[in-house]
Amino acid sequence: MALIFGSPKKQVTREDQKNDHRLRLAKEQYLAGNLKIVTTEGVPGRDIVGAFGLLVCRSYTFDNAFYGLMAQAIDVNADAIVGYRESVAFHPEGDKYYSCYGTAVRLKPLKSNKK
Repeated sequence: MALIFGSPKKQVTREDQKNDHRLRLAKEQYLAGNLKIVTTEGVPGRDIVGAFGLLVCRSYTFDNAFYGLMAQAIDVNADAIVGYRESVAFHPEGDKYYSCYGTAVRLKPLKSNKK
């Protein structure tokens, strides 16, 4: 009879703490509405003036994959992610592996109505 106890606890490194901080900041920016994410080819009511390219983030947790993608967009100073997609792969051991991807873009500034 085999007993499975799982993997040993991983030591938390400075790199892990830095990534946690990046993900927390990305989550705050996304929830505040400062970074748009859409599944369409453009953001309604806004023009795209430049594209930074495809961003991809993968993780065993959906939150890390999603907010990791947001953190990458913030790193390149993007205003939005267009063409957002996500997928999940199931491993034989029962683990799920999430992938989130989209194109980081710069949007044309909104015109102010002030005269």
